Amino acid sequence: MEGSQPLRTLRRTIQERTSDVLSQRFFHDRLSMSVLVTALLVNVVNLSSLALKLHPTDAPVPIHFSSFTRFDQLGPWYFPLEVALIALVITLANAVFAYSSFSRSRLARFFLLAASLVVGMFAAIISHAFGA
Repeated sequence: MEGSQPLRTLRRTIQERTSDVLSQRFFHDRLSMSVLVTALLVNVVNLSSLALKLHPTDAPVPIHFSSFTRFDQLGPWYFPLEVALIALVITLANAVFAYSSFSRSRLARFFLLAASLVVGMFAAIISHAFGA
């Protein structure tokens, strides 16, 4: 019986903090939410399409391209997935920074979220170019 009391307290604390965070103005701002949802959607679509398209292989794949030397570095087959995961981490980090800076600078919030969207788009282009 006593083991369930800390679990209830933890659950109640998590619910209270989640409701406090979700009641903030950041989550009611349409511009913030539309840019953030679009950036997350781009990242999720990129990851899911790569997961469906890529298959493990023992042969190295090109991971670096230069206009002078063409493909000059080879690496593991999962390199495009790494690019997509890094873009997702950047999007989540920028979302946290935008949330924390919302009340101080709305312009900074917009640039952080717009940068997340741009990073997601570039990651999709790069990962699909190398994962093709």
